[in-house]
Amino acid sequence: MSETTNKPAVQAQSLSTDIKLDGNVFSGWHEFQAAGKMAAALSQSTIVPKDYQGNPGNCLIALDMASRMGTSPMMVMQNLYIVNGRPAWSTQYIVAMINSSRKYKTELQYDLKGSGDTLECTAWVKDYNDHTVTGPTITMKMAKDEGWYGKNGSKWKTMPEVMIRYRAASFFGRLNCPDMMMGIYTTDEVVEMPADQYSVVDEEIKQKANQQPLDFQVDTATGEVKEPQKSALEAPVETVKEPEKKPAEKVTAEPAKTTSAANGQQTFDPGF
Repeated sequence: MSETTNKPAVQAQSLSTDIKLDGNVFSGWHEFQAAGKMAAALSQSTIVPKDYQGNPGNCLIALDMASRMGTSPMMVMQNLYIVNGRPAWSTQYIVAMINSSRKYKTELQYDLKGSGDTLECTAWVKDYNDHTVTGPTITMKMAKDEGWYGKNGSKWKTMPEVMIRYRAASFFGRLNCPDMMMGIYTTDEVVEMPADQYSVVDEEIKQKANQQPLDFQVDTATGEVKEPQKSALEAPVETVKEPEKKPAEKVTAEPAKTTSAANGQQTFDPGF
């Protein structure tokens, strides 16, 4: 009888200790440990993209982004690519994010005008007050001036109408939906980004990065995150008490003895 009555209490206790990743896997140590175990499990899967296989760190970042965006980790991993060492969204996913967010009354629309060198495109939507929300207008002149058109293997030469829509969508998202974009560019934009911009970003990272690396270890088998061990420099230093100094003894100087030249007797010199 006691065993049956204790089971609900044990179940309630286990449910009360469940950890939920509500928006941030770095909000606490327990949340971080739980996310580490999830990341270790995902990294052992052969279905996830190669950038995440055997890499719990990348899986952990994907978990954090999925938690913040309220979507599936698999959805993030399938659409977040590593291009030139930097994360980048696929443009199709940006369009899908905006349309599925229900932030606007209508789905993303495109206003396409002109042809050839005069081709231009503006992405827009209608909000729930029937106001038109537009993004920046993308033109072929902009594509050529920014160097997008002249890149080797650029799709701007073969499919300009598709590329100009993609770029208009990414600019609309970055301007009107920065919470969804999270400051990440699209794969096309990262590929077309000039090399000098990379050097500027790398230099800024070096200047603002932590001088000392984080000292923690992740068990890839269990996903357990071990607490950092304090080094000898960080250990508390025992203060050594100096021996108390005794007050100096007052020495009274004896008056100097002098010899009288007149009678040869010794006299005392009082010192004044």
